[in-house]
Amino acid sequence: MSSFIQIVEILAWPATIIIVVMLLRSPLSELVSTLKKLKYKDLELEFEKEAREILADAERDLPEPSKPEPSEVEDSGIRFSLARPEPSTEIMESWRHLELKLRELSSGSDNKRSTGYLVRMLANEGKISKETESVVLSLSSLRNKVAHTDEEVISHTVSSSFKESVARVISALEYESA
Repeated sequence: MSSFIQIVEILAWPATIIIVVMLLRSPLSELVSTLKKLKYKDLELEFEKEAREILADAERDLPEPSKPEPSEVEDSGIRFSLARPEPSTEIMESWRHLELKLRELSSGSDNKRSTGYLVRMLANEGKISKETESVVLSLSSLRNKVAHTDEEVISHTVSSSFKESVARVISALEYESA
């Protein structure tokens, strides 16, 4: 009888935790998807939800990009896969292309102006739509978080979403300015 009590004592907490997790699995998964930031030891996830929302806005409001960037280079019949850059580098490079396009559209204005200022100016002048303005400002916010922090862990999923959103914005800018 005493060994049965010892077994029950040993298994009580693990069994309780398993039961609680099973009962709260659905509410916990809903809660995790609404979190702005999740930190556990060295892992921080903040951008996933925000990047997904920006991509959804871009897909809803902006046209599909005209040409995707090639992922492979062909030379003399031999195919080479290009190494994928770090996610933060991919975000910064994508942003640079978008910023150059915005500065090109706002020719004649001061190149020392912020991107936010240029976007608002282009929208006020009717050169870009309010939807494009909104997506660019959201992308700018995400880019600033990446540029100004050392602590964030950014996945390739986030950088891919960011890059796709930027491609849609550039396509929309080319269409709207034509």
